[in-house]
Amino acid sequence: MEVETIIYKAKDGRRFYDPLECEQYEKTLGVINNSVGNLVQLLEEKDPNKYIFGLVLIKNSDGYSVNMRATFCVDEKLEDYVNPNELTKEQRYLIYTIGDLLNSLRKQDQDAPCQWWIVYSDDIAMKMCAMMANFNSECWPKQ
Repeated sequence: MEVETIIYKAKDGRRFYDPLECEQYEKTLGVINNSVGNLVQLLEEKDPNKYIFGLVLIKNSDGYSVNMRATFCVDEKLEDYVNPNELTKEQRYLIYTIGDLLNSLRKQDQDAPCQWWIVYSDDIAMKMCAMMANFNSECWPKQ
């Protein structure tokens, strides 16, 4: 039996005969659209101290992971133990920021397909906020 030449295909479709050359070439490619790296790139343009409420779905080789981050008031949970009115605003909220989400996403495979829905704000009560979202069909089974 004879083995013919093995061809290595880069993420953008370019073909190589040498796996090391293919790997080096892939490192020069930009960020893949709708990937974890793409979301990291978008979030790095924002203030890391902005409060967030959001959901990020990541398709991994072994399934899915869901990153849910939320900033919200916990006064009702605190009332049995303390008077929430005597606490600072920061003590009355469960807080997640863009920086917290970035720290989590940087630990993921940057090329993994993902989709997200994120609301962010300078205001801890999320009164004035903005939203960023995307849908990625790569995250869902083909029917």
